[in-house]
Amino acid sequence: MSFTLKDVILVVAVSGVTTLNVFLSGALTVALPTIGSDLEFRQADLQWPVNVFALSYGCLLLFFGRVGDIVGGRIMFIVGSLWFSAWSIATAFAPNDKAFIIFIALKGLGAAANTPAGIGLLSSYFPPGPKRNKAFGALGAGQPLGFIGGLILGGILTDSPATWRTIFFIQAGLGFLFVALGWLVLPKSQTTKRYTKGLDWGGAVLSTAGIGLLTYSLADSSTARKGWATPHIPGLLSASAVILGIFVYYERWRESRGKSVLMPLSMWKQPGAKMGSVITVVFFAWWSFNTLSYFATLYYQQVELLNPIQTSLRFIPMALAGFSVNVITGYVVNRLPGQALILAGLFGSVVAPILFALINVHALYWSSAFLVMLFIVGADAVYPVGNLQIACNFDEDSQSLAGGIFNVATRLGTSLGLAITSSISTAISEKYNQSHPELSADSPEVLMVGFRAAGWTCLAAAGIGFAVAAFGLRGIGVVGQMPRATEHEISLQQIKDVSTTTVGTMSNQKDDDNTGIGGHSAPDSTLTINVV
Repeated sequence: MSFTLKDVILVVAVSGVTTLNVFLSGALTVALPTIGSDLEFRQADLQWPVNVFALSYGCLLLFFGRVGDIVGGRIMFIVGSLWFSAWSIATAFAPNDKAFIIFIALKGLGAAANTPAGIGLLSSYFPPGPKRNKAFGALGAGQPLGFIGGLILGGILTDSPATWRTIFFIQAGLGFLFVALGWLVLPKSQTTKRYTKGLDWGGAVLSTAGIGLLTYSLADSSTARKGWATPHIPGLLSASAVILGIFVYYERWRESRGKSVLMPLSMWKQPGAKMGSVITVVFFAWWSFNTLSYFATLYYQQVELLNPIQTSLRFIPMALAGFSVNVITGYVVNRLPGQALILAGLFGSVVAPILFALINVHALYWSSAFLVMLFIVGADAVYPVGNLQIACNFDEDSQSLAGGIFNVATRLGTSLGLAITSSISTAISEKYNQSHPELSADSPEVLMVGFRAAGWTCLAAAGIGFAVAAFGLRGIGVVGQMPRATEHEISLQQIKDVSTTTVGTMSNQKDDDNTGIGGHSAPDSTLTINVV
């Protein structure tokens, strides 16, 4: 079964919009110092654009995921993408630091709306089987391309007369293009049933507040002067834990009474679904992947003393490797056990931080950091397999919510990973600096000690993910395999199509034979084919 032109355009539209979300992260990585200088950011506020995007994006994924199941994935995808593109234009005209931060936060709302809707659209449009597997592989392949595209364009445009504002004009233009493509090819009529129990407003408020406070406290812990010792951080962290605990209890209570829920807790108990293990693996895989990518950027710029463009170019192998891993996984996921694919990917996630922690700063790129860039993308094998496993175990009317839950796991893994790893790295560097007072706090020697500690911390996270996958995912089988019922339905449809063609051909022959010399007709006869 090959893709039609409509299939290809649909995958490009969905993958393209979600890629723009990652493009922003890559661009901000290299452009923030220049943006901060132009808009007169205080140094302490320079990370706020990244933090507020993660905050607005992460805390609303569950809410918008469920809304997408209620009103339809097409509407949520188009509205969210239009919103994202419109605020991209506003960001390009931001006059000061406060406006820039607010506009970036509003862009996060659009990303939170279109990401789960896009995943839900792929799940509902493509039935289980090779087409769906390849679609999810393409969706995952867009992530590394978007990140490296943001890095490269961000580095080039920041140092050019076009300035950093062009980054957001490009985002807006591409966003409107993908919206137009989606408008043309996304099914206007709902092909799957919608969630009809209504929106769980109580669960929406609790989950948004709990995840929001958790994300904020984790993000702020890495930039606050006293880190975790800053009084409001443990307070907000404790509050988020209490609110999320209430959310879990509240959802269990509503589900037991057959009411609408934001997150059905019964999914964790489905036999064979392994939902707890899948989410745990995703959480720790993204902890290791995104945190190590962040410290690799710092290594290039603060230890190797490379400029933004040179730094961007060194990430190209990572983008190409990540693209390849996603595409290959999408092709073989219906042939190989899901656990084997995840373990193979996580093996790379284990090797990469070891190489980074032991890296020789005086070695050539091709014999040191290049290998880190290749192995770091192991987590990309988890993206299509994890999404498919989660989608297969959610009801047909909750596919957008399934996409929201997967992305919440990636966001929380990234936020917690960055917060804890940054704290460890900073503490180790400060301790080393105390014993070597002749070195400045920002010298490459001092920073590298902390970066190596970050590598070992990422190794611990990847190791936990690998262990959970090895013991917790046994028996999940071939995730992307077409169910037997679906194969049977397709076979019957093929028989019907052949039968219809045969009947039509025989009818035409009969008409020709029935027309005799002089216009006399032969006796009529009827041919009946019964297809069961």
